[in-house]
Amino acid sequence: MSDTKEYIKGDKHVHQAGSIMIKFAQYNVPGQKGDWKRQEEKEAEELEKEFADFEEVVDETAENNEPMVKVKPDLPPADVFVNRVKAVVMEAAKKNGETIKTNTRAWQGEYVFFVDGQRIAKMMDDLRKNYEQKINDYLSATSKYDGVMIVAPFIGKLLQIDELRSRDLQFTDLEFAFAPYYNKPASAVKRMSNKLESAEANMLFGLLKGLLKKYPATEST
Repeated sequence: MSDTKEYIKGDKHVHQAGSIMIKFAQYNVPGQKGDWKRQEEKEAEELEKEFADFEEVVDETAENNEPMVKVKPDLPPADVFVNRVKAVVMEAAKKNGETIKTNTRAWQGEYVFFVDGQRIAKMMDDLRKNYEQKINDYLSATSKYDGVMIVAPFIGKLLQIDELRSRDLQFTDLEFAFAPYYNKPASAVKRMSNKLESAEANMLFGLLKGLLKKYPATEST
């Protein structure tokens, strides 16, 4: 029997999560049986340690492949639009009860500020729940559903409804309500006067006027 021992040692490499490549290399180890027996024991210890290291690498790779941040899905267009309208009118309602002094070309004097933000918010929620397609029809002309060009004229037309605001409300006094959401709130105020005469807009406001009966007015302070 030959005193030369042939044995195989495998090197393990991780390519990706769940896959293993094993590379085998054959070595000839000359010497007596006792020599290669000790060599085998040494190699076994090294392989065991290597396998332990390999297991740790696999676990770490699997963890690294998990998403670090869960991305919130985009809201539907109707939600984006309704949420922004509600945010602006509720911001405006924070000044309810304050006496506003105004001096414009159209009117000079003072009045008690009131925007029925709560009532408008309830109406908008109802509109979103029951008439989503009608909202989408109105939004079909834009890709920015909370953009000032689509939101400001809508709020302007809403606040032309006497029941939803104080009688002497001036649009120029609403700049603060747009400020948290638009870089140029003064421009937003100007766009409140833009006319909405499309069939889609008229449909929405017809529905909103019908909802006035469903939701009672909030008492002004």
